[in-house]
Amino acid sequence: MMRNHANNNDNDIVRISISLPSDLLDGFERTMKKVGFTDRSKAIQAAMRVFISENEWVSEESSKGAGLIELLYDPQTRNIDKTLTLIQHEYNHIVTSSTHIHLDDNNCLEVIMVRGDAKNIKRLARELAGKKGIKSIRINFVKVI
Repeated sequence: MMRNHANNNDNDIVRISISLPSDLLDGFERTMKKVGFTDRSKAIQAAMRVFISENEWVSEESSKGAGLIELLYDPQTRNIDKTLTLIQHEYNHIVTSSTHIHLDDNNCLEVIMVRGDAKNIKRLARELAGKKGIKSIRINFVKVI
C-alpha cells in the first residue's frame, strides 16, 4: 500500500493506493451509488468508519456490553440445531435470548442476543463459528461505558 501525506486546511489528509479484485470494486461502486454516494473516497471513509466501530471492541478484553451474534447455517448438517442449543446453554451467563428463522431448505438464520464481557462473547462466537454447517457469522457489539 502506498501512502502519501498532504496538509489541507489543518486536516491531515492521507492518499493511499490499494489493489482490489475488479468484481469487488464494481460491487462497491454499484452499492455506493445506490445508497447515494457520488464520491468514492467519501464512501470508502464511511465503510472504514463502520468497520472500525464494529470491530474495535475485539481487542478490548475487559469491555462490557451487549449485542447479537448472527449465524447463517445449513439446517441439513447433522445435529446442527442440537449443537447450537447446547453451546448456548454452556454460555447461559451471557446469552439472553435467541431467535431462529427458516430461510429456505438450505439456510437458517439464528440470532443470539448476548450481554456481558467482550472476552466471553468472543469465546462464544469462536466456538459457534468452528462448527460444521456454519456458513457465516457476524457479531454486532455495543460497548457499555
